[in-house]
Amino acid sequence: MANTRELRRRIKSTKNTAQITKAMQMVSAVKMRRAQDQALNGRPYSENLNEALSRLLPRVDIKSHPLLTGNDSKATGVIILSTDKGLCGSLNTNIIRTIMNAKFEGNTLFYTVGKKGRNFVVKSGKTLTADFENPDLVIFRKAVQLTNMVKDSFKASEVGQVYLVYPHFVSTIKQEPKMVKLLPVDISSLDNLITGSETRKPETQKTSSEFLYEPNVDALLDSLLLHEIQIRIYQALLETKASEHSSRMVAMKNATDNAKELVEDLTLNYNQVRQDSITREILEISSASAAME
Repeated sequence: MANTRELRRRIKSTKNTAQITKAMQMVSAVKMRRAQDQALNGRPYSENLNEALSRLLPRVDIKSHPLLTGNDSKATGVIILSTDKGLCGSLNTNIIRTIMNAKFEGNTLFYTVGKKGRNFVVKSGKTLTADFENPDLVIFRKAVQLTNMVKDSFKASEVGQVYLVYPHFVSTIKQEPKMVKLLPVDISSLDNLITGSETRKPETQKTSSEFLYEPNVDALLDSLLLHEIQIRIYQALLETKASEHSSRMVAMKNATDNAKELVEDLTLNYNQVRQDSITREILEISSASAAME
């Protein structure tokens, strides 16, 4: 059984740990609110962009657009969105498990955002094509850079398809790993991207003939398809940041609660050991006094 000095040391150490995790919980809570607002506020724009694309597609020849038709390459490009730091529960583990369970055809090229994803690719001996850090500030320029990289590789037939893997924010206590196909653009999924919303209502489809397109439908579609990929990556970056801070806040709260419970158990054990020690000392004094009589 541990002595009182060891128990006091453990109690003090656990209390210090609880103070640290409590502070990290408060910091993550503040960051979480801002990140959640950004992720939720970005979803309506994605929905409206999907609707605009859905109106354009029936008016064009899909086979004339390379981002819709694909190529003959058997390689696959995968964009992994993870975190730079740990202490966020099973968030990164679920992302890695999703990638490991996926069966990609041919050679796989990885584009990583976040150190956790990069470490997984490097340690597993896979091909790392590009790597970006994932700071707290999410900028649209990073989504543009990723889009240009995968678009150029796709048009050059270096990859035949491109997937995006990221943690989808559902709620503060729930974040789901999600894998979506970026290239070639999947027409059937335009109404269900990012938000998982239901198919558009029929009345919105009836108004497609009321619009005039300048300079022409094909040129507009080329621009919108590229912007669609940029927005999907940017929204996924926002979802990743909201998921990270939410998961870390919950993990730190659980760690704080567990530390407090451990302090209570150690304190109870300390009091028992101290009581046993006092009782033993009293018995020794009584026995010595009786022997002297």
